[in-house]
Amino acid sequence: MEIELSESLEHYKETIALGLTAKQLLFSVLSVGAGALIILILYKKVGLTASCYIATPAVVPLAMGGFYNYHGLTFRQFLHKMIHFTFFNRPLIYASTENVVELMEAFMAGEKEKAEEEQSGKEGKTNMRDVKRKAVLLIAGVLVALAVITAAAVWWKAKRLSVME
Repeated sequence: MEIELSESLEHYKETIALGLTAKQLLFSVLSVGAGALIILILYKKVGLTASCYIATPAVVPLAMGGFYNYHGLTFRQFLHKMIHFTFFNRPLIYASTENVVELMEAFMAGEKEKAEEEQSGKEGKTNMRDVKRKAVLLIAGVLVALAVITAAAVWWKAKRLSVME
């Protein structure tokens, strides 16, 4: 006998405190503690802002260890897969099973069809050159609009500062 559960019940997790699971609570306490320790050690030497910037690369992986979940993988599993596929994945090699003569015939047939379409001048199809030109004009228009808005903001700020003085 099989009992079907709704999807909301399949992903149910017991909360310990503040709506966090035990794993999330543990990793959040560890990350806050590590961040506080790093900041307290470095505060007098480099200042508060710099010590916060130094603590961030240590705190973020700890916090992600408890909260990050991507397609059922934890942060550690995901990081392991990313490193494996980045550095240790073997390349896939494709070996063609088609005959060279058949490929050449298919290529020539495709070239003939393209030449016939160009000669017939079918309407309704947009020319790629026109599409590129429209895209360039659109981008140029957006850049000009941004420049005008920026210039207007600078002018307005200068005007307000001159009035205040």
